[in-house]
Amino acid sequence: TVDGHITASGNISGSVTSDLQHGGATIHHIHEFVAGDDTPDVSGGTLFKTNGSAGTIGNPGLPHVITTFDGGTAGQIIHVLIDDAFTDFTNGTNLKLFRGINATSLTTNDIISFVCEDGTVWREMNRQDNS
Repeated sequence: TVDGHITASGNISGSVTSDLQHGGATIHHIHEFVAGDDTPDVSGGTLFKTNGSAGTIGNPGLPHVITTFDGGTAGQIIHVLIDDAFTDFTNGTNLKLFRGINATSLTTNDIISFVCEDGTVWREMNRQDNS
């Protein structure tokens, strides 16, 4: 059991029985965005899942129109698993999408990935259509 930092000049081996941490982010864990949050915090991970919902009569639902991500670190890469058909991404000041076009047609099982340029600006790396 190690409760502090390890410094090694060679390889370290062993087994992991819990979430792996790297630079404060939990690796090998899928975090779910808070329903209705259009600037979700991504400081604690690399894999995220959307959580939008459709509206009905008397219930407006909680669709997402994501304009940026909070808590980013320069060089951070995130992958967003689309788990609904009610989450869109808007090209703008902090979110730079492919060809400057909003992502409004993503559906369940699609994936969109971003790299953080400077802590606030996110550039789209790719989209994957898995519908």
